[in-house]
Amino acid sequence: MTVTRRKIEEEYPDTPDELFKKKVDDNYKKAEEELLVFVEQQISLMKENLLFNGEDIPSFYSLNKSLMDYESVLLGLLAIHQEVRMQKALMEEKYDNFYAEKYCEVKSEQANLGKQAQFTAAREIDMLVRKRWILELSTLKAESIKIDNQYNFINYLIDGWKNYAFILNTLSKNAQAEASASGISSRNPKEFGDEM
Repeated sequence: MTVTRRKIEEEYPDTPDELFKKKVDDNYKKAEEELLVFVEQQISLMKENLLFNGEDIPSFYSLNKSLMDYESVLLGLLAIHQEVRMQKALMEEKYDNFYAEKYCEVKSEQANLGKQAQFTAAREIDMLVRKRWILELSTLKAESIKIDNQYNFINYLIDGWKNYAFILNTLSKNAQAEASASGISSRNPKEFGDEM
């Protein structure tokens, strides 16, 4: 249930603006905490799909398995990307719709106040909307900011995963070259100074 300024004013008529500011701050803090949980979950899932942590030399088998599994992880990332992208668009639309409704409401009120109020600047109307519906707007905006950051994070993960493909391919080529050199060396020990 969304807490509105009017609900708080009804319940606590003598409440100072500090309570409203705290509620607004709480909206942003909650969104930040949810974003961190999302990021930690995605990083944990990505770590599960990494070939190694940089300390071990991967075997041919693990390299080939990682190369074969690469595409399925990328497809999973793309699915998350699409889901978050849709959430982002819907949240922006929800915020814009709410704001537009309240903006028109305030503009109409100002027009009804008289001739001089008809010329209220757009910036003044914007500030009136923000002041009157600060809790609702902060809830919507915090969610919008969180989803936007999730979207950007997934984009970074996809870019990182594409770079990981280059690393896997390089490791695979290096391993193939070493195996080939090892085979040549064992067949021709005199050419490589390994003769006994």
